[in-house]
Amino acid sequence: MMKKYICLIMSFLALAGCGKMGKDGRVKEDVNWSKWYYDDEAADDLKPGVMVMSFNVRYGSAGEDTGDKAWTNRRAGCYAMVNTLRPVLMGVQECQASQREDLMANCPGYQSVGRSRDNTANGEQMAVFYRPDSVSVQDWGTFWLTDTPGTVSKHPAAGHYRCATWVKVTHIRTGTQFYHINTHLDLEGVRGFEMAVILDFIARNCSSLPVVLTADWNDTEDSSIFDEMYQTFQNARWTASTGDAYGTFNGFSNMNSTTKIDHVFYRGFSACSRFVTVRQKWEGYQFISDHFPVYANLKF
Repeated sequence: MMKKYICLIMSFLALAGCGKMGKDGRVKEDVNWSKWYYDDEAADDLKPGVMVMSFNVRYGSAGEDTGDKAWTNRRAGCYAMVNTLRPVLMGVQECQASQREDLMANCPGYQSVGRSRDNTANGEQMAVFYRPDSVSVQDWGTFWLTDTPGTVSKHPAAGHYRCATWVKVTHIRTGTQFYHINTHLDLEGVRGFEMAVILDFIARNCSSLPVVLTADWNDTEDSSIFDEMYQTFQNARWTASTGDAYGTFNGFSNMNSTTKIDHVFYRGFSACSRFVTVRQKWEGYQFISDHFPVYANLKF
């Protein structure tokens, strides 16, 4: 019980001293939460849950990324972020095979699944990282956001190959099974079609189990492409008991971005206790990618 009261008191002090109220009347978190604060499973009076993160890491072979933007430099900040926040599940986008290997080698306690979207050796992956001390993977796979989702394929109107990685996991502490689907929608006008493919996969394969969706959606959360999804899914940013409304695409330069294209959607969980846009400086790097990571604490 003493731990519970310490957590509650420290949480109140952190919010009172560091939080800012946004125009929507919700607290904007601008603080580097320590583990005792963001790990809801440490509080003995709260329902167990999982922290699920979405992070576009920015592909490492971008030739224009030099200096602090170069993966060989900023990756140290990525390692520090993951090793400090320790999400149970993390869906990454634009993660080339070499970057996945770097993260696996420098973020102990994680395993990952995923494959190249275009079937090349160092192609971008929508990999899912997970902590085997918290969840066990029952099955996983990849499908493409095309008319032939079971094969490596590209929509003729899309700018790039687009796929999704799905993982069926069991939460070890509670025995709860759920799906995590991680993807990256296209920049061209095929996102509505791509969403339809994702929803069809869920309808065919996920039955009534809880599902969490992470992605760089390349679209705002009020876009019409999400209309059908919102019939059964909730938006973590909108429903979190404590959350923020910061922009997520920073372009390696804009701390005040209002562009929100990285979202966490969920169904079948009882609540979202917290949604956070991770804007801290890590290992001296203010921008560890051109996107800020986001995470949601989802309760069973």
